[in-house]
Amino acid sequence: MIKRLENKINRWYGTSIRTRVWLAKHWYRWITFGCTQHYIENCGCGPNNGKIDDPKGFAEIAEYAYNNYGDMYKK
Repeated sequence: MIKRLENKINRWYGTSIRTRVWLAKHWYRWITFGCTQHYIENCGCGPNNGKIDDPKGFAEIAEYAYNNYGDMYKK
């Protein structure tokens, strides 16, 4: 599974570690504030902006990146 997700990230975004940290940041915002774009709870984004799984599969790779590369966001 890890290799599959790594390959998906490489295809979509490239091989950079910075990309994986960017994905981790989006997952952190989602689980903490409910929005992938803002650090504000209940920011009022429309229903399309608040979806984590758009494009399909983004949530899975973002959670994977958070678990493996998002140490700076974990407290």
